[in-house]
Amino acid sequence: MTTIRQPLPVIDLGECGLCDICVEICPDIFIKNDAGYIEVSEETKNRLYDQEGRIIDETLIEEIKDAIKTCRGDCISWDETP
Repeated sequence: MTTIRQPLPVIDLGECGLCDICVEICPDIFIKNDAGYIEVSEETKNRLYDQEGRIIDETLIEEIKDAIKTCRGDCISWDETP
C-alpha cells in the first residue's frame, strides 16, 4: 500500500514574532492559544485531507501558502514527514 504524503504546516516558535499575520490570513489553521502563542489547529489534517490522503480543501492550502510567504519571522514551513 502506498502512503500519500500529507504535509502539514508547522510553526517554529523560536522565530515567531507573534505578529498574527498568519491568523489573519488563515484563521481556520493558525490560532492564538490561551498563552498568546500562535499554533496550528489540531483539526488541520482533517480540514485538508480525506481518509485516503487526498486534498479536500485547495483554498486552505493556498491560504497556508500565503501565510508562509507573508510571515515576517519566516517561521512557518511544511512538515512533510510521512
